[in-house]
Amino acid sequence: MHVHDTFTTVIKVWKEISTILAVRDAVVNIFGQFMDIRLGNSDNRLIQALTEYWWLTTHTFLFPCTEIGDTPLDFTMLTSLLIDRYPTQVPYDDAWSVLSNARQLLPNIDSSHIKGGNVSISHLRTYLTVADNREDDITIARAFILFMMGHLWFQTANDTVPLGYFTAVADLDSTTQYDWGYAILASLYHGLDTAVTTEGAITGFVQLLTYWFYEYCGVGHPIVKEDVKYHIDHRIVDTITWEPWLDFAVSEIEDVLTVKLLSQSARDSHRLQELIDELVIAHMQIDSINHQLYAHDLQLRRDRDVRVVQLPPGGGTRMRQRRSGPRTRGGGTSRRGRGTEDDSE
Repeated sequence: MHVHDTFTTVIKVWKEISTILAVRDAVVNIFGQFMDIRLGNSDNRLIQALTEYWWLTTHTFLFPCTEIGDTPLDFTMLTSLLIDRYPTQVPYDDAWSVLSNARQLLPNIDSSHIKGGNVSISHLRTYLTVADNREDDITIARAFILFMMGHLWFQTANDTVPLGYFTAVADLDSTTQYDWGYAILASLYHGLDTAVTTEGAITGFVQLLTYWFYEYCGVGHPIVKEDVKYHIDHRIVDTITWEPWLDFAVSEIEDVLTVKLLSQSARDSHRLQELIDELVIAHMQIDSINHQLYAHDLQLRRDRDVRVVQLPPGGGTRMRQRRSGPRTRGGGTSRRGRGTEDDSE
């Protein structure tokens, strides 16, 4: 097994074309802080050693002392690329395998640049220049994203990119809504699976593993070359940092909770104002009903001996009708409720 090492090449190309502001803005708008990563040359010995412990069925490394894996959280913390933030997976469409369609994105492509439905990375490289006669900025941005996909993330053994991925860069506004983190991590798993089963090239974003191992085990950093195979074989569980991102995660959670509380407070204030407005309207409606009842009581006084008792504001109107004759307990007097006493039958 050997490592398909490509990260340094990608960073070198990016450093050059990012001087074109429109290209930089377009790419950073999609991949954010990932484009600021400055990883050094990966330790191929470490990657090869880790691959020997890779377990296909669990997608974890089975070290002599324990089982451990490169989790989605590890991936996000090391790359800043989120997983499952967006619901749309990175698309693939074979319609772009038609040469006339592919030329809509790469105007200089011809059949000699295509093999088995894939475009050569060397052809993509021809667009990545700052020369005066360069292609338009959007074409350069598209070519660079495809270059990263084929040269870094979704590598193939023959240094090509499937034309079906052209659909992922056709509309750069939509490209921002794809779940790139999930696709890249899945490709890494697939590359390790393939390397174990075929004993061929180790593809995918394997450079990440060097830094992942350092965070958990404290050894293997690319700057310090060590006999990492020895550290894997003789490591004990107590020397592994099982939660390397804990402090950062707690800080992030506190920030998120603060934002949520502020947001909830704003929503509560808005709802309180709505309730106050509704209460004012309700009081106005009650006052209107009281005025109508009072007018109706006045009308009744024309035909009956009625005494109208006006209650305090908001208390409604109470009527008492008087009839001749004494009132006695248990007699013909009945109570119709606390608000109205009616002695009539």
